[in-house]
Amino acid sequence: MSFAAEKATPLLDEGRQAGRSAFLPRFIGGVAVLAILPLAIWWAGRSGLVSLLTIYAAKTNQVAAADAALRLSPNDPDAHLVRGAILESKNVSAAIEEYKQAARARPEDYLLWLSLARAQELNGDVGGAIAAASQGVRLAPYYARPHWLLGNILVRSGQAAEGFSELRLAGESDTGLLPAIIDLEWQLSGGDAEFVKRAIHPDSPESFKALADYFRKHGKANDAIEMFRAAATAAEQERRQYLQELISAKSFKEAALLWSIDHAPPGIGQLNDPGFERPSNLDEPGFGWRRDNKAESLTLSLDTNNPREGRFSLRVDFNGVSDPGAAIISQLILVEPRAHYELRFAARTEGIVSGGLPYVVVFDAGSNNVLGQTSAFTKAKTDWQDYVIDFQGGESTSTVQLVLRRQPCSSSSCPVFGHLWLDNVSLQKL
Repeated sequence: MSFAAEKATPLLDEGRQAGRSAFLPRFIGGVAVLAILPLAIWWAGRSGLVSLLTIYAAKTNQVAAADAALRLSPNDPDAHLVRGAILESKNVSAAIEEYKQAARARPEDYLLWLSLARAQELNGDVGGAIAAASQGVRLAPYYARPHWLLGNILVRSGQAAEGFSELRLAGESDTGLLPAIIDLEWQLSGGDAEFVKRAIHPDSPESFKALADYFRKHGKANDAIEMFRAAATAAEQERRQYLQELISAKSFKEAALLWSIDHAPPGIGQLNDPGFERPSNLDEPGFGWRRDNKAESLTLSLDTNNPREGRFSLRVDFNGVSDPGAAIISQLILVEPRAHYELRFAARTEGIVSGGLPYVVVFDAGSNNVLGQTSAFTKAKTDWQDYVIDFQGGESTSTVQLVLRRQPCSSSSCPVFGHLWLDNVSLQKL
């Protein structure tokens, strides 16, 4: 027993000594934290005050607030940046010094270099501006803004090739800049579409669309169509809108080129689907069948019952009021000027009742002059009957429009009821 007690006492003394040894560093560390904490609080408060003064200076455009921020923190880059921006309109040289100090304090911030570049160009230091903007590009090579600024500085300094290269990179990073870039190149080239295409070097649907839209607005139809063709399905909506614009402007040759991007090219004297053998989008502008009369009382459909030829005929159901002046169905057809043509088709009717009966007419699409027409279709039920319209265009006739419409009515309300079928339309040059 006494042997065990003698051994226990030293063990207890060693534990106390270890506890004292561990306590001393913790005590010293705690005292250090208590000493540093007020300094940290003071520094945080000071930094917060600098930020508040800088923000206030930026919002109020008061240089005194920026000066106060810099007295508290002489190397604060944001305070130097704001002070430079305030001074820029009054003293560009002083603003440049502020931007330089900001860039030295935070050299990895590309925006500070861009501010310096802009001010240096304003001050006539083109070399310094190019150097500063180039540094911004190196720091943010995938951002649009550095390439945009550097490109503009280079172009304004006469280095067009290098400038357009930078502007092209800016447009690739931000397609929203493309219209402005294209316009700049258009102005500098004096409206040379080929120059603009070479400068932009389009290689994406967005760049093709931007060029197409610009050329469209500036009357360069063939160049616009080329770009729309390259954009393919990405510009389908814009292409359809432009097609309608060309047709409304009676630019039928250009409209036919645009139409041929996603349709079979319309040939001279050729109709599209003359036998009504396939479904068509009757709302689509172009050189196919088109419906302009949107009245709900009017229904168009492909009918398999008793066609004149093929599998279908066009069936028109009249069931109430509709605008007699609007085309029930129509198609634009390219023709040769001064050429003599014969339009043939078959029609049958059933129980048509109206003060404005339907008939078929051929217009000169350019002048809207009537070239030929049928008489009104009969009201009684008939079997298939063949109709012929003989017409000849004028010197400027390049396109005609085949239209199924109604005769004018004597009253404002002019309902029509009954059924009409059309089939086997053909056009032959005599």
